[in-house]
Amino acid sequence: MSVRRSRAFARRALSDPIVVGRLTLPPPVIVGLAAIGAVLLLVVALSRWATPSDEHAYWLAARHLVDGLSIYDIALPVGTPYAYWYPPPMAQAFAPLTLFLSDIAFTALWTVLLLGCLLFLANRRLLVALAMIAFLPVAVEPWYRNVHLVLAVLIVLALRRHPLFWVPAAAIKITPVLGLLYLLAARRYREALLVGVIGSGVLVLSVLISPGAWAEFIQLVNTQGSSAGASLIPIPFPVRLLVAAVVVIVAGRVPGRRGEILLVVALVIGNPTLWVTALSLLVAIVPLMASPRTGTAAPA
Repeated sequence: MSVRRSRAFARRALSDPIVVGRLTLPPPVIVGLAAIGAVLLLVVALSRWATPSDEHAYWLAARHLVDGLSIYDIALPVGTPYAYWYPPPMAQAFAPLTLFLSDIAFTALWTVLLLGCLLFLANRRLLVALAMIAFLPVAVEPWYRNVHLVLAVLIVLALRRHPLFWVPAAAIKITPVLGLLYLLAARRYREALLVGVIGSGVLVLSVLISPGAWAEFIQLVNTQGSSAGASLIPIPFPVRLLVAAVVVIVAGRVPGRRGEILLVVALVIGNPTLWVTALSLLVAIVPLMASPRTGTAAPA
């Protein structure tokens, strides 16, 4: 047997399901990664879930809106615990919840939501969800309990279900507004018009509800937006956003899943805070590769 055939056989032996009679067992690679992911998740749960993290900033900002207080502090450096760095719509959406949900209850529900997002991205396959946690940025995400797994779900829904899911994604972070550019580059003009109109309506409504919060957010962007401190690499956000926009245009012109993968990579590049947790957005590629594009067949 040649070396090439030996390697191919080894890959199939590790990545293909194992059939024993009528029983089909998961591939050994998935089982091994799932075991690693389960250990990492247990460590995260025991080490961090008793302490609030980024999700507390969301609850706190929403509660400040309810109490008529400012949700931004321009003087705080990027990375300050419990500081809110997101557009006002997310705080506005969570504001009613703070009327009957304590911060502890919100933290618990947010943790459950992130685990549910992982299960969704794994197409409801528990072993695959655990295997995803073996990818360290995904393991770090439930540690800090940020929004990237939620964004990954919204990206998949926007590409597989309906483009209007770009609207809530852009309301959470600025960069998913590039989804509109992707639709234009792909010449899906009717969908781009729909997303643009609905998104503009949401933006106007948000500004009317909290004009002061938007004024503070714009000031925050002007003050902190050009900083390279919120990135693994010392490149300011405007530069990364420009690079991401170029990659998105290319992605729109590339057919099939290759273009969608480029789009996800572009959204990672243009993420306002390009820390390790932002790389967890890449797991959106897994369900995109496992299911056909909208209009070609029923989603897997």
